[in-house]
Parts: sequence; structure tokens; C-alpha cells
Amino acid sequence: MKILKTLFLLFLITASGLIYAQTDKYTAVMQKGMTLLDSAKNTEDLLAVSNHFERIAGVETKQWLPTYYEAYANLRSGFLTNDNDKKDVFFDKALVQIDKSEAISANNSEIYALKGYIQFMKMSVDPQNRAMEMIGIATTSLEKAKALDPSNPRPYFILGQAAFYTPEAFGGGKEKAKPILETAITNFEKFKSADPFAPKWGKERCQMLLDQCK
Repeated sequence: MKILKTLFLLFLITASGLIYAQTDKYTAVMQKGMTLLDSAKNTEDLLAVSNHFERIAGVETKQWLPTYYEAYANLRSGFLTNDNDKKDVFFDKALVQIDKSEAISANNSEIYALKGYIQFMKMSVDPQNRAMEMIGIATTSLEKAKALDPSNPRPYFILGQAAFYTPEAFGGGKEKAKPILETAITNFEKFKSADPFAPKWGKERCQMLLDQCK
């Protein structure tokens, strides 16, 4: 009996060590990815970011953040290119990646917020032909993000940004955008997450747009 207890204790110690090592390695590679993301200035940098998080996702199959940041990197790459065909490629990749995140973490406000953002940008590549279908799809994603976590600033920021750039004749404009962006800023000031790698993007741009509404 003593031998069995000793073996069991050794097993627990070994298992705990392996779990700690895996956790420590995940933290290190995620920190590196966040550093790469923060310093990325062009599509080449963002490709390196996307590839880095793709490698993490291939190992950490139960973590939703690696594929989330893959999607975010491709969204940003779409912002930086002026070629509409390339924009479509980047946004399509981002949509595939955010769907992978959703498969890992269902009913996640951050995932729905980013999905809505990508859908809006996909629509903006060809608004004349896509707006009727995709505005409703993107808005639904963002409203779900709000419902899942009303304190999350990002769905308000994205909806406010969409209103800001929509002509007044179509129900948008600065006056429409201002209260939505104000809510987003209020939420940005209060929003906290226990996860050090949780999304933090959007505040600076939100404030810039709000300043233009005054």
C-alpha cells in the first residue's frame, strides 16, 4: 500500500510539473506574439504575427486566443493594403480564423466583436453590392457581443465607427456616432480582464473618432 501511495504521489508531482512547464511555455510564446503584434507596422510584420499565432494554435488546441490574434493580424493587414482583391483575401482568412476561435470558445463576446468588425470590413470592400446582405450580418454579431458582455467596449467602438463613416442620409454621421463612441470610451476606462493576453485594442482609435464628433 505504501508503495502504491508513493507511486501515486510521484505521478502527481510529475504531472504537475508537466502542466506547469506547458503553461509557462504558453505564456512565453504568447508574450512574444503580443510584442510582435504591438510593433507590427506593415503587412510583412503582420504576416509574421499571423504565422506565430498559427504555430501556437497548432499546439494549444484548446486556447481560443491564438486563432483570435491570427484573425486580428489579418484584419489589420486588410486595413493596410489598397488592393481590394488582397483585402478580400485577408478578410476571408480572418473570418476562417475567428470561426476556429468560436469553435473553441462559444458565446464569447470578444470573438463576436472581432467577427462583426471583420464582416463590416469585408462589406466595405464593395459596399454597393455587399451592404444589403452584410450590414445585417455584421450588426447581428456585434449586438450578440454586447448581449454576452455589456461591459465590453469593442462592439460599441465598432458600431460607433460604422455610424461615423455612414453618411447621414443613410442613418449615420457624427451625431449618431457620438453617444455610441462615448459608451465605448466609458467601457474602455472600466474594462478589465484577468487574462493578461485578453484583447485590449481599440481605445486610441475610438478616442480619435470621438474627438472628431465634438
